[in-house]
Formats: sequence, structure tokens, C-alpha cells
Amino acid sequence: MQIKKFRGADMQEALQHVKRELGQDAIILSTRQVRGGGGTFGLFGKPMLEVTAARDAEENGGDAAGLLASLPNAFAKGRRVRGAGTESDLVKQILARNQIDTQSLLAPLQDEIQELKELLHHAGDVQRESVRESVSLSQIQSEISEMRQTLQSLSAQSAGLREAEYAENLVVLFQQLIFNGMEEKFARRLIEESMKNIPVGEMEDFAYVKIFLARMLMKILKVTGGIRTEPNRQTIAALIGPTGVGKTTTVAKLASEQMLKFRRKVGLITVDTFRIAAVEQLKVYAKIMGVPITVVGSKQELRRAIQEFAECDAIFVDTGGRSQRDGLQMSEIYRMFGGDDPIDVYLTMSVTTKDSDQSEITRRFGQIPLAGVMYTKLDESTTFGSMFNHSIRFKTPVAYLTTGQKVPEDIEVATKERLVDLLLNIVGN
Repeated sequence: MQIKKFRGADMQEALQHVKRELGQDAIILSTRQVRGGGGTFGLFGKPMLEVTAARDAEENGGDAAGLLASLPNAFAKGRRVRGAGTESDLVKQILARNQIDTQSLLAPLQDEIQELKELLHHAGDVQRESVRESVSLSQIQSEISEMRQTLQSLSAQSAGLREAEYAENLVVLFQQLIFNGMEEKFARRLIEESMKNIPVGEMEDFAYVKIFLARMLMKILKVTGGIRTEPNRQTIAALIGPTGVGKTTTVAKLASEQMLKFRRKVGLITVDTFRIAAVEQLKVYAKIMGVPITVVGSKQELRRAIQEFAECDAIFVDTGGRSQRDGLQMSEIYRMFGGDDPIDVYLTMSVTTKDSDQSEITRRFGQIPLAGVMYTKLDESTTFGSMFNHSIRFKTPVAYLTTGQKVPEDIEVATKERLVDLLLNIVGN
């Protein structure tokens, strides 16, 4: 496989260089903004777009094609392929068959690391130290202020609970709910209901009180049980949501689940015409899994693509991220998925998104009927109360949780038990 980096003033110019040197079949591996010439090490140069692209070497095409042809069967039957090992080894096999030069993959990273070292060296010791001290002091002051406000708030809230003669165990759990991001009015309502319904003789048993509260939370939550297909009925699921939440990777995980776990035929559709890298990423996943994929740009094209995938049990539709505050972008989503088409639309959000932003996102995207919500990036967060705030406000069922970037491992069907454990840490106790 031949890998090369190209630069251009914009994506169109960079792609022209790619096609000229690597041909129409080149695959876009990554894109990034860089500084062009001018100044020391290009520090003050004009911003440019750098594209890393690759194409298969012709002498290895036959062998690689044979291995790729065996992939769908491997995913479907879950067994070894032509001595290649288990499914998790298949991508490594493809790379080995195509004789990828490891140094060519590492070279761009090594160049960037060296460039950073040189920039730091020439920036000046005094200036670097001053910047570090300023940033560190600002961060410390901000964190201290935030901690002080949190402690003051919790102290006042706890005092209010004690004045109302609430049991000590309920005060402790109230603090835990607040620390984990649940809105204060929701947490207080749960504690008050628990106080009314827990027998007096059990109030001193912390484990009993915690399990009682967990059961109350489970009554509030709604889950979909995942995406299921029925005999003689095609399932179509589209993922919509803001930018940067991981919709493309989640689509690949869902497709893998349907193939590996349920042995279903899958098709992929993408309407993400803004981010070329995202489209290429999904094409790579489709190639590895051996499933058909098509790119559409309008509702009519989407309907035709669905008809072409009539033999598929499940179709997953990936979309580009849209800002909930951009009226033009939102109207495009409404036109694409509004109406009576048999498509289950899932709102995809990162659990790291602020609670107020989650509410705004849901109100705007929720103008399309939602089958459920998928939460991503659980591995990047330490608080999960926002999912409960969302469930209480919007009554939208939770479908899936993702816990990392690995495909297909880092995804799980949302269950009430798992969600409550994230909030109360029951299993850890």
C-alpha cells in the first residue's frame, strides 16, 4: 500500500493532488490544518489543509482481494478464515498481505513530534516558563473557585434536608446524586418520595435505602432494548445529532452487532456530504465487513437507496453533524427524515455535553419523532446524572451506550440496571 501526504489551500485543491498522483481509487486516511511556508518552521505561514491518502499496490491486489472476499463469511459465521486467525486478526492480515511499510505510517508522526520539539526549543525558556505559570495559576484558581461553589451549594442543600428532619442516609444519597450531575430539584423530589415510602425500621440500613432509591430510578427510566429486526420486516435506523459525538463510529458498531450477534444482512447509507473523511471512514468499515454502502444527498436518493437494499435485514443511515442553532442545517435534517418514511431516527449525544445543551439539542432535533437516544463517550466522563435529567424531562428511551472508539467492542445495549449503576455505583459497593 502506498501512503502519501498532500497539501492544498482547501479540500478541493488537496484532492486534485491526490487523484493526480494516486488515482481515483485512493482512500483518504486523515485530514488536518497545518501552517504553510513563511516564518520559523512555518509558524507564521498561511493555513493549509494536509490530506493523508493511500492506494493499494497493484502487485498485492489479488491476494488482498481474496482475503477481503472472505471477510463477510467470517463475520457471519464467527470462525477462522484461511488460516488467518479469529475475526479480530483480519485487519492485521490485510495489512500484512498488502506489505505496508511501518516506517511510512510512523514517519508523519515522527515529523510532527520533531517539529514540535524544535518550536519549543526556539520559543525561549523565559517565555515558555511564563506561559506555563500563567496557565497553571489560572487553572488552579478556576478549579478552587469551582470547588468552593460546589461545597457551598452542597452544604446549603444538605442543611436544608437536615432541617426537614430527613434521615442521614437519604442526605448522603442526595449529595451523591448532586455530585453525579442530577439536577437539584429532581434529586430532592426522589429523596422526599423515599422518605415517605421507606419503613422507619429500615431507614438506618444504608444498603436497603440505596436499593430502594435505585428501584425508584428504574421506574423513571425508559430503554428500547436495542435495535431489533422482525421476520419479513426491514429495520432502518438513522443516527442524527450535533457534530463530534461519534455517529459514524457508532453506525459501524451497530452494523457489526447485527452481523456478528444476529447474523443479519446489513446495508449502509451516508448522507454526510460535508466531511469527506467521515464518508471514507465508513467506506473502509463497509469494505472490511463486506457490506454494501451508498452516498446520498437528498430524500429522493435516500428512498432509492433503501429500495436498492431491499434484501438487507437492517439498514443504518449515517448523517453529518448539525448545529442545533443553525436553522438552515436543521431544515435539511427535517426535510430528509420528516414525513412517514419507515425510518427509526435516533438522537446521538455525548454524555460529556452540558445538561442545558442536551436539552436544547433535544428540543431542536426532537421536532423529528425520535425512536430513542444513544449516548456516546461514557469513557470520557465521570458524571452521568445528565442522562437521568434528560429522561425525566423528555421521556425519550435510551437505546445504546458507547464506551470507546474500538469497533465493534465498545458499545452496549442500554439497560435500566446499567444506567442506575452509573449514577449510584451499586455494583462497586
